[in-house]
Amino acid sequence: MRTSHAVFFVDLQQNQIDPQWGIPQPDVFMARMHAALADARAHGDLVVHIQHDGPADEPDAPFTFMWELIQTPLPNERVFRKTVFSAFAENPDLLAHLQAHHVTDVTIIGVQSEYCIQANARAAQAAGFTVHVPAGMHSTLNGDVSAAEMTATIHAQLVAEGISERPYHT
Repeated sequence: MRTSHAVFFVDLQQNQIDPQWGIPQPDVFMARMHAALADARAHGDLVVHIQHDGPADEPDAPFTFMWELIQTPLPNERVFRKTVFSAFAENPDLLAHLQAHHVTDVTIIGVQSEYCIQANARAAQAAGFTVHVPAGMHSTLNGDVSAAEMTATIHAQLVAEGISERPYHT
């Protein structure tokens, strides 16, 4: 596959939609993620799944149900696992994978905005890619600050840093 665009589906794992642990309105959010995956595949984009390996005492501990990806990767779609926020930090072959497919633009979507979304967006930008983080395509958990407030804050920071908020295909 030769493409100039990759879409990262970041940490879309069962724990992120669980009522006890997950993001607000998971059905609405995952409908957007499923539509984005169908769109990326229809456009021939390079689809990259990022999967977080949490510690043994966390909901995303490897090889547990909560750790599993919600979306099923196709055989030609790579899964890059990580234990830190940025998939680039632990996967030197990620950059080589993108370069082998002639990727120039990367769209980053998924969870959580203030951790893995911003870390992967910044790492992709630092690696020389044009980066897109479309509004409404990343989320986080409710905490001391509401998920909506946190997502909006992170989104504004990324845009201020030169990361595009527009969807790649529009």
